[in-house]
Amino acid sequence: MTGSPTPQRFPVATTGQTWRALAALTRGRRGRGVLAIILLLGGSGSALFVPRLLGVGVDQVATGRPWTDLAGTAGLLFGVGVATAALGYLGGTVLVRVIQDVIADLREDVVAVVLDQPVSRAEAAGSSDVVSRVTRDVEAVTEAADGVLPAVVGAAFTILLSVAGIAVIDPRLALAAGLAVPFQWYGTRRFVRASRAVYTALRVAEAERGQAIIETVAGAETVRAHGVERERLAQVHERGLVAIDLGVTAARLRTRFFGWLNLAEFVGLTGIIVVGFQLVDHRVVTVGAATAAALYFHRLFAPIGELLTSLDDLQRAGVGLARLVGVAGLRPNTPSPVDPAGIEAPCPPPPHTERARTAPRHGEAFGAEPDGTVRLRDVQFSYGPGRRAVDGVGLQIADGELVALVGASGSGKSTLARLISGELIPDGGEVLVGGARAVDRRRSPIVALVTQEVHVFEASVADNLRLGAPDASEAQLWAALRAVHADFVSDLPDGLDTLLGAHGLDLDAGTAQHLALARVVLMDPRVVVLDEATAEGGGADPELLTRAMAAATAGRTGVVVAHRLSQARSADRVVVLRDGALAETGSHEELMAMRGEYARLWAAWSSARPGCPRARHPDDRAAGPRARPRVPG
Repeated sequence: MTGSPTPQRFPVATTGQTWRALAALTRGRRGRGVLAIILLLGGSGSALFVPRLLGVGVDQVATGRPWTDLAGTAGLLFGVGVATAALGYLGGTVLVRVIQDVIADLREDVVAVVLDQPVSRAEAAGSSDVVSRVTRDVEAVTEAADGVLPAVVGAAFTILLSVAGIAVIDPRLALAAGLAVPFQWYGTRRFVRASRAVYTALRVAEAERGQAIIETVAGAETVRAHGVERERLAQVHERGLVAIDLGVTAARLRTRFFGWLNLAEFVGLTGIIVVGFQLVDHRVVTVGAATAAALYFHRLFAPIGELLTSLDDLQRAGVGLARLVGVAGLRPNTPSPVDPAGIEAPCPPPPHTERARTAPRHGEAFGAEPDGTVRLRDVQFSYGPGRRAVDGVGLQIADGELVALVGASGSGKSTLARLISGELIPDGGEVLVGGARAVDRRRSPIVALVTQEVHVFEASVADNLRLGAPDASEAQLWAALRAVHADFVSDLPDGLDTLLGAHGLDLDAGTAQHLALARVVLMDPRVVVLDEATAEGGGADPELLTRAMAAATAGRTGVVVAHRLSQARSADRVVVLRDGALAETGSHEELMAMRGEYARLWAAWSSARPGCPRARHPDDRAAGPRARPRVPG
């Protein structure tokens, strides 16, 4: 268990790539960004008057000026406070909206890229790596964008203007405040240099720990069956310790950093007080001016501390952003994420019309290969070092033919099905559907894949059905459901509007498969690949889902990973796989007559099911081409 191959993580963008991606994302929003900076600068500038007005008030009291003068100063302080708060609020709001728009585009782009990756690439990276990027990394960037970045921008302006205010009173006071800079610089430099590598390693460690937990929980039955509970728990424990050690290291770095900041504040304030006392004693500045200088420096404590301590959040956000940009960069020739006009809209589903078997399909009038023809030429595929999952398979499936893939567990059935659907890319050879590479057909309505595990989204029945046909009418939805014998929907309290998912109706596996097959009818593909799509079926009528599968593949090219050999018996052709290679091919009767591997599999399967027929009956399939369910257009 511990010798599993190292996951091929998605890449992490370099600093230059991250900045270039940010520049592209902010294109078209720079006007609002400039407005936010102007508002924040105005807020910081107006706050500059507060210490100076307080110093004026001190001089007014010290010189015995009338109370009306002091009241006027207090009124000015109130006005400055209101202006500072209003400008800071407006500037922060505009800046947050700009940043949130950018993050939303980046998040959607990352999810789109992950969904666009071949299944083999996503599996090689590990599900936890993907999950951690679109959750924890997005969370880190979002938190920094919401609270940290506006505060940092405002703090930077406050620091610059406050230092300028001290220098205006007397340059020697500014020099005294500058005594804090070496301590701040040294502490910040040490923290920045050390923390980025630690945070990057921590993110990877957390992803690997999550991956170990996900794999152990998801494969609990397999873990128990092989008696490797201790090995899996040891792996979770080992990876958890690595993440904890890195977390402790990061906390230690932060503690040392904060210590340097506190020392800098002590040195700077001490310098201001000592120099201010000397200047007042020599009547170079007034008590009010020295007080204003001390208040200016005291005002620097909060923004400097906020600016430097925010480096912790900014470092984590920077690492998260680099990881997100690294995934987004996997999409070649991607237009600007913020330019909707540059993004191609998905092709609409083809109209749901009945096509006669004799009518020319796409390309046939020009002598091209029909869309439903599948060709495999010396196809090879492996999930890693070792034995190939598919080894040199050559196969041709005619347009409209139903082929069943049969074989023992691990023979390569599911892998071959996913290669035909385009979900996997072959290591060698080629898979062609309608004359084009299967992987290029993956986002096309020409090929549809239905697996054993169907996800039901938290939405209505109608919305779940419209995943493959967004513009389908209610009549088309009902027709598709009837075609696959999904009559249960009409018995639901709200029909097509019934809410499914965690906060609605929880469908069992067989019922969810009915919805998946109805989606196939709505998509109207030329090729349907069913990877053990009826393995979880059953219920009161165990053959109901099998009949639904037959309806979904009727009139289309079908490739079925046969969980039940009754599915192979009703197919046009059976392909038997052994150790990733083609062992036998032919109809049910032909393979039974050969008395080879298929005949042995059939004998074993039928013997476990009393009353299961061992010979094919003439009425098992209707004569002539399979009828195609009609969905009203």
